[in-house]
Amino acid sequence: MRSEWLCILTAVYLLIFMNGTFWDKSSVFLKGDALALFALGTGLLAGFIALTVTFSAKYVIKPVLIVVLLASVGGAWFMDRFGVIIDGEMIRNAMETNQAEAGHLITSAFILHMVLFGLLPALFIVLVDIVHRPILKKVAVNLMIILSCLVVFGLAGLSNSGSFIFNIREHRDWFRTLNPVFPMASAAGYFIGESKEQAIIVQPLGADAKVADDLIAGRRKPRVTVVVVGETARAQNFQLGGYARETNPELSKRDIVYFNNTSSCGTATAVSVPCMFSVYGRNDYSHAKALATEDLVDVLSHAGIKTEWWDNNTGDKHVADRIKKTELFKSNDPRFCDGGECLDQILVDGLDAWLEKIDGDAVLVLHQLGNHGPAYYLRYPEAYRKFMPDCRSVDFDTCTPETIANAYDNALLYTDHILSEVIDKLGTHGDRLDTAMIYMSDHGESLGENGLYLHGAPYMFAPTQQTHVPFVLWMSPGLRQSSGIDTSCLASGADAPHSHDNLFHSVLGLMQVETEVRDPALDIFSACRTGASS
Repeated sequence: MRSEWLCILTAVYLLIFMNGTFWDKSSVFLKGDALALFALGTGLLAGFIALTVTFSAKYVIKPVLIVVLLASVGGAWFMDRFGVIIDGEMIRNAMETNQAEAGHLITSAFILHMVLFGLLPALFIVLVDIVHRPILKKVAVNLMIILSCLVVFGLAGLSNSGSFIFNIREHRDWFRTLNPVFPMASAAGYFIGESKEQAIIVQPLGADAKVADDLIAGRRKPRVTVVVVGETARAQNFQLGGYARETNPELSKRDIVYFNNTSSCGTATAVSVPCMFSVYGRNDYSHAKALATEDLVDVLSHAGIKTEWWDNNTGDKHVADRIKKTELFKSNDPRFCDGGECLDQILVDGLDAWLEKIDGDAVLVLHQLGNHGPAYYLRYPEAYRKFMPDCRSVDFDTCTPETIANAYDNALLYTDHILSEVIDKLGTHGDRLDTAMIYMSDHGESLGENGLYLHGAPYMFAPTQQTHVPFVLWMSPGLRQSSGIDTSCLASGADAPHSHDNLFHSVLGLMQVETEVRDPALDIFSACRTGASS
């Protein structure tokens, strides 16, 4: 086979068979405009041919076509099956995952898909005998094909430019599903950014931080706050926010404040977790900025507050690089762990012992595994299988939407128990500690709405299910009195808009840390202090 014909055949295969999501969207957006749809197909085919023929050179053509083919087949699986968009942040999330989490996505159905649509066509490329022209003639023929295709591509675009421009503006996710063009461009951007980030030097933040009322023996009790970072919990399924099911039966009995209108910084852990602890709000945040600047836990440390991070997820995303951290998910404790993942009970198992040793102000961050999908059924023990039947598979095609929702809600029910247990343990130490718990989920989750599952959609058009997150506050009576914080005041403003932007400044405010980097306008406690009582 001539080299250019192999490129053309590959281009046809990629455009037609690996772009189910793109063509589904195109048929909807261009409904009733058959001419525009024909022009789109013609132009894109010409563009794909021009792209593949660019690599029509000896020793290059086969490796490049095979890599592009396999990447396209893998990308098509996740886009068509879960409705995800493979952008730079999705690639970052994939690169920072662990073996156990990745294992839930590498199902037998995925492997079969890769074999049938990826490995077999790749084997054809390996075995085919490619006929190459002499070098000068090859260059001439390749240029002729590429230039001709680019002309067709341009004319096809111009012929219906009004329709295309209108729909691209109205549906910004449309061409982000064009496989493999957008995913591979995103991957290139990610790796270029990663190489630049290697040279980043962390700059200090809040070096002036100090606790406003120094801990003097007999004057006040040590203040202790536990910050629980939730995983994939969406506010829409929280009973505290009006959800019909009892997903928060235990928290409902605790004296808490629930902030019902809270938005996340991102739609994936790799974005949201560092953003939550960053001094930068969502509008100013970037991954590079987060790496270059110390964060909340560093400022607390500068103030002399004992600060630790306990992780039961895929890591702290560089937030806790400069403080003591314990990666509990690596413990393989048989009481809680199996297959490289642990139930969140492991986070509270050692909490009493830790609290007993505390003799000064302290902040402990607990990073949950929470509701991380698609294996929701592995996130809770048998005792919390309240909503039945629940999906017991990572392959959603084998489950109904109802059973998927049941498994998800069971995992929320278990989180409700974990949070309540944290509150109870903090409460038992009230005789010598003033304690609080703050819970915020990193992002939400799609459970089939509009054909979307899981999370990680680009924020500009992410559904509210992925950006509306639960936010819970509990304070011990002793802390309320000593800090002068009026919880009825907090509750009265609980329906006002809040976000991850509030966490940095509110934790500093709760711990009464004075520093130039704390913004009182973003500290939820600032307006609700009645004056401290000694």
